Amino acid sequence: MPEPDPELLDAIRRDHQAGQRLPEALAKRHGVGRRMVMEALTTVPPITLDIPADEEELAEVRQCLEMLLEEDRAKAPEQRREVFELYRELTLRTSRCPVTYRWVWQYITAYRAQHAGAGPAGPASYERTWAGAAGLDKAEFVTGLITDAVRDLAGLAIEGAMPAADGAELGLVSLGAARARIDQALCELALTGLISGLTPARMSAFTRISEDDLVQRIEDYHRLMTT
Repeated sequence: MPEPDPELLDAIRRDHQAGQRLPEALAKRHGVGRRMVMEALTTVPPITLDIPADEEELAEVRQCLEMLLEEDRAKAPEQRREVFELYRELTLRTSRCPVTYRWVWQYITAYRAQHAGAGPAGPASYERTWAGAAGLDKAEFVTGLITDAVRDLAGLAIEGAMPAADGAELGLVSLGAARARIDQALCELALTGLISGLTPARMSAFTRISEDDLVQRIEDYHRLMTT
């Protein structure tokens, strides 16, 4: 199957970000199938860093990450740390980590491929991608949950004159609504993780939620959504 045109995928993402949310409408607009639309929306585009003011901190992160990776290269392959373990160590060693986990994941993946003498990996089959494992609509659903949570969090910036109790009430309600949506998004992602082979222990390390509590949350959520 030929690789999709990157310009087409970018155009689909731009239209989606501009407010055209329905996959069916995007598919019709660009003359492609719905699956192609969901692949475009769930594919991670290349990240560009535009933080000149943080160049010194970014250099510190790169130097520290290179040191950690060099330490790992000296070990036997089975003893090398996984990306998340390196990310956690990086955040502990740097004064402030100005990059995301996604940035670190891409950096480490490219570094290890280069030093293993392997070229860039080709596109994964659809069944192994996020969209394939999660289902065509889940990415849009989770994105919507997080967007609504951000909207609720924006309500915490309370301005104007009002009694302190009223301000606290508005803040707590906004924060509670945002937390509920984020918790729902977490459960959706955790269900996809289980389908894709992530263990509860791994997801517990990612989320800092105890394994038993996380499993119970997933079970309760799945029961709620299917009954």
